[in-house]
Amino acid sequence: MHPKLSFLRAFPLIACGLFLATLPARAAEAPAAATAARDSGASMFGAGASSPVVLADRRVTFNVTAPEARKVQLTSPDFNLGGGTIEFVNLGPELKKDAQGVWTVTVGPLNPGLFRYTFLIDGVSTVDLRNPDSAEDLSGVESILRVPGSDFMDIKNVPHGTVSQVWYYSTTLGRHRRMTVYTPPGYNAGKDKLPVFYLLHGAGGSDGAWVSVGNANFILDNLIAAKKAKPMIVVMPDGHIGSTFDMATMGRDQYVPDFLNDVVPYVEKNYRVLPNRANRAIAGLSMGGAQTLSIAIPHLDMFSAIGVFSSGLFAGPDDPMVRANAAALDNPALKKGLKVLWTAIGKNDSLAAPGNAAMLKVLKEHGFKVDSHTTEGAHDWVNWQKYLNEFTPLLFK
Repeated sequence: MHPKLSFLRAFPLIACGLFLATLPARAAEAPAAATAARDSGASMFGAGASSPVVLADRRVTFNVTAPEARKVQLTSPDFNLGGGTIEFVNLGPELKKDAQGVWTVTVGPLNPGLFRYTFLIDGVSTVDLRNPDSAEDLSGVESILRVPGSDFMDIKNVPHGTVSQVWYYSTTLGRHRRMTVYTPPGYNAGKDKLPVFYLLHGAGGSDGAWVSVGNANFILDNLIAAKKAKPMIVVMPDGHIGSTFDMATMGRDQYVPDFLNDVVPYVEKNYRVLPNRANRAIAGLSMGGAQTLSIAIPHLDMFSAIGVFSSGLFAGPDDPMVRANAAALDNPALKKGLKVLWTAIGKNDSLAAPGNAAMLKVLKEHGFKVDSHTTEGAHDWVNWQKYLNEFTPLLFK
């Protein structure tokens, strides 16, 4: 996360929201052939004051009412707003203020997909108060923009699964923790036991990131409706055991014991899952990809499928996990039960490239059959959404 924005997000977003809510509001003129993001109850801010508004050509108009502000700027970690390539934080164009104090900017056209954004109002980062769709991450909250036209993850008229926030007590950490769980359409009315897919998020995210930003539930809905994937339960645990991310201790902290001793037993006790290797898969992006390796390599007998998205061995070929698990890496019996070992990375992903290369080298040296992919793009959700859509149909065959 950009250090400047990390600091700015320390300002209470709720306080900022209350400040903006007291300001006079005016109806923003909706462009022709446009679609507002979800109805945001705009009457609180003036009739018709929707934001964002997606135009027919996929340009997007953002509005915010702040008569006393001196400068308002659009920011996003997911789509490029200012030209050039900047990962994680894009400081975009400034909004223009009209006589009634409404700031407006139109950007794009943007590619179809789901993106995060915020407004930088006189140096204070705030969500779009006219838009109820948001995502939390390790450092704050961001608004969500949905640009339709991405067939594999658009919200379609198909049966939809259920997403739940589930609290469990971690005996490993001695406190309550949260996970997000997707159950497929018809689960609540059924009796059948289902396979389970553990899906891990990245360093900047939370347990809900694969849903709020990754659109995982709609990707699964569409795959299941098209009979491209089996109905399955998807468990998305919280990847952080503290309030900060420390790459140096990852894989050697208490996350793996929490996963093995608390998350998996909770799921197998409280959900109708098939508790065996053939019906258990794991995958993760970035930090979650490294955590996937830290969990799965020492416990190959637990998983029939492993996916690593934009990640690898953070410590290179000399990663302690490799040295500590040489016997498992060289065990031919364990390899036979591993049906899928799938990796993918964007060709412009300079962040994960060294670890990804080290991972592939180690796995191939130890005789693993790896289905590896190099795609367009960089270290971003645009790729991870696609990777989930490509990986999931391979599971539980």
